Amino acid sequence: MTPLSMILILLLFIIVVFIAIILVRTAQYPINTHDPEPYPLTKIDGEEVAQHIGLAIQMKTINNVDPDKVDPIPFKGLHKLISTLYPEVEEHLKREVIGNYSLLYTWEGSDPHLDPIMLTAHMDVVPANEEPDSGWEYPPFSGTVADGYVWGRGAIDCKGVMIGILEAVNYLLKIGFQPKRTVYLAFGEDEEVSGSRGAAQIAQTLKDRNVRLSFLLDEGGTIMENTVPGIEKPVGLVGVAEKGHLSLELRAKTAPGHASAPGEITSIGALALAIATLENNQFPQELEMAEFMMSFLADELSFRDKMAFANTWLFGNLIKKRYAAYPAANAVTRTTIAPTIIHGGHTENVLPALAEATINLRLMPGDTLVDVFKHINELVGDDTIQVLPAHNEQLHGEHSWDPTEISDVDSPQFHLLLNLIKATVPGSLAAPFLMTGATDARHYLAVSNRVFRFSPFVLTKEESETVHGINERLSFENAARTVGFMIELIERMANLETDSIEDYEDEIEDDLDEKELDEEERAIRELESPLPTRPMGKVVTEQETPEDDELQADEL
Repeated sequence: MTPLSMILILLLFIIVVFIAIILVRTAQYPINTHDPEPYPLTKIDGEEVAQHIGLAIQMKTINNVDPDKVDPIPFKGLHKLISTLYPEVEEHLKREVIGNYSLLYTWEGSDPHLDPIMLTAHMDVVPANEEPDSGWEYPPFSGTVADGYVWGRGAIDCKGVMIGILEAVNYLLKIGFQPKRTVYLAFGEDEEVSGSRGAAQIAQTLKDRNVRLSFLLDEGGTIMENTVPGIEKPVGLVGVAEKGHLSLELRAKTAPGHASAPGEITSIGALALAIATLENNQFPQELEMAEFMMSFLADELSFRDKMAFANTWLFGNLIKKRYAAYPAANAVTRTTIAPTIIHGGHTENVLPALAEATINLRLMPGDTLVDVFKHINELVGDDTIQVLPAHNEQLHGEHSWDPTEISDVDSPQFHLLLNLIKATVPGSLAAPFLMTGATDARHYLAVSNRVFRFSPFVLTKEESETVHGINERLSFENAARTVGFMIELIERMANLETDSIEDYEDEIEDDLDEKELDEEERAIRELESPLPTRPMGKVVTEQETPEDDELQADEL
């Protein structure tokens, strides 16, 4: 054999091994999850629930960073509304007011040895333009029920979730359901302005009482079609972590002067250059979270896409390029930089001495406030540009926080939640994802490592874009679905007797085995059962006695 032949054979062997590695990794990529049978939800009058949501929307619960600027009347009105609409909840659950207006309900379980669960939502909403020409079909705080929807600020974020939880608990109390685990309901007052007076204080209260939660569900992802690149089916996305949050202020200071004789450096020009520098030097992309999410959906991917995600060591750059083209997808792959506020100059012929901009950053898991601040300062900080934390705070302040830890996805609670999503919305998929926005959930990580973020709405792209926007609304179908979903979730999660994934999987296997045996036994019985015939008369001999007949009948 010539040296050239040996080289060619070696190259061929390397190529074969290379291809084999790619194919094996592709075959092993999907995470095998239980595919549950479709499960119908309890029938609920969605229009009636929508009317209750509408009443809650009428309470204009807008919070403020400054507690002295908060109107207490809408919050107290919402408290009164809850008491009026849900008398069973008020009678059987212990209610506490935490902070200024936040509510904590306790539904005692029958087994104190099992860790409790919590369902949470927030009462406050963001402001809305109430002018006649604002573009709203109905006034944003009217809570109008029309056209198959309840309209108004908070319908989706987050009074629809809060009312859905209360409706579910009220229903379960009426039918006499008794949870084994204690169930907490927590409704914060200031999620939209950081949650420090609401969820943070509720979490601290539980921590002071040595409460450790087995499971917590907060608002989060929803069920949507075409929301994940490469997946056409509706996908329920469950938030298992949140990006960090940091706002920085860029201050450009130069000598003031007349616009007719500008200097070499102006404050507005220096600030503009700094912003352009940041936008042109984005943080690097990371695919770990996207790869993890897609592993739950890989069976629905084309072979090409599955091969790419299974082999990011080879195809990672192609995936990054694809995700970078979509803002929402790009946000789950990198720490993002967004200029949001800019000030500078008041008169057209005067060079301002000061120009300022606020830069909002959302941090990927793995990045820290300190690292990100240093990176930004190294990029644009100099004698002219000063980089400071916004809100006149320290770097670690009320309005800045590191990314959260990833919740325990190897838990029965997480898999129960995924299975419930798929079972109650037939044809849908479910997967974990990284929340790019902030929720109250992060405050509860001090009392639980199983904190998940999901709202059981099936939304169109148009409906999802109304959150914090114009014409926010929730359909009657979604109002009913939320209540039905919460009923099932409470029944199953509150009576879950194990926190071990191994025990939970064994129970599922046993249930599947029993189901298969039941179906097999039914088929055997059908095969072995005699064909229907007319009874035949029995010939009795002299040796047989009535006792003999009875004995033979018993033996048969």
